[in-house]
Amino acid sequence: MTAIDRLFRSAAFPRRPSGLFVPALRECARRQASRFPAIARLFARQGFSPSRLRTERDVELVPFLSVAAFKEFEFPPARPFGAALTLASSGTSGQRSRIVLDEGSLERVKRSAESVYGALGMVDKSRTANYLCMTYDPRKAKDLGTAFTDELLSSFTARAEVHYAIAWDAAARAFRFDLEATLAALRRMAATGLPLRVLGFPAHVAFTLEGWRARGWPALALGARSWVMTGGGWKGHAGLEIPKARFRAEAAAWLGLPVENVRDLYGLVEHGIPYVECRLGRMHVPEYARVFVRDPETLSALAYGRKGLLQLVTPYLTSYPSFSVLTTDWGLTRRHCRCGAAGETLELLGRAGRSPAKGCAVTAAELLKAAR
Repeated sequence: MTAIDRLFRSAAFPRRPSGLFVPALRECARRQASRFPAIARLFARQGFSPSRLRTERDVELVPFLSVAAFKEFEFPPARPFGAALTLASSGTSGQRSRIVLDEGSLERVKRSAESVYGALGMVDKSRTANYLCMTYDPRKAKDLGTAFTDELLSSFTARAEVHYAIAWDAAARAFRFDLEATLAALRRMAATGLPLRVLGFPAHVAFTLEGWRARGWPALALGARSWVMTGGGWKGHAGLEIPKARFRAEAAAWLGLPVENVRDLYGLVEHGIPYVECRLGRMHVPEYARVFVRDPETLSALAYGRKGLLQLVTPYLTSYPSFSVLTTDWGLTRRHCRCGAAGETLELLGRAGRSPAKGCAVTAAELLKAAR
């Protein structure tokens, strides 16, 4: 078994250092340099060799590419290889990253998601749940990262009914956020007595809540086995965004479930590792990744509690050269969390720049505006 596979078969939040990350990253960096000429040139230009990765401190030395590079350029491999899945970062328009996963990378990204969510109490395959997905129907959006994510999250229990709020309008040949169908699905699912999991963009969750209230319908009582699991942010909806604490409280009260069952995640299609909130609402960095906060001017790594641009590093990805990526997101890291899960936590502080590249959430926001 390779060092990479050993890492991704280990615990997401080990109580003691596993010592597996650095060997896995060293192996990944070697594979990347041999597979992608652009990475080999990047390493050469920066005087970096994978053999330099001996300790955790050395991880900071790994060269990175900006996430914008993956939206503007293609990175052909030196030799063709079999692709198990191709995912795109945006919907119907805008700049797109198109990430290619081979069988090993796809298996590892699935395993990491189940391990992370399982460690945080959100996997229960012995139970059946309904799913209300505030994202694209994967039957029509097969290559979109958010559709893949929600399809993966809906595998954490046995499935009953699954409804996708952003449906394909055959007549218009476009995606459309269907509020009426979403509200009808919610009423139907609530009447079954089964737990409900609401997944997807928080703006669409908020808009559905707004539509429910506008009709004068009473709050639901779905119970402690139901969840709201959001992701994708509020891009394109500054006027609709509400503070996270208020969103959690209102969603919990509306659905009749514990406030700690309302969780958010941060992730990129270019990166693949989920950073998921614990019961206290703090995003945790799993053992499968490392997060650095970079000064936007010097690009030097900053200490805990300092705001900068987020760099994300993971060794799961051997089929696409975004294993070390500098994002356009502001954030900071902290050392510990009172929830009891080991490892650092990540705090998001907004998007850098005035004109961010379009992604799934931006396109979905445009659909939400059209629905209103």
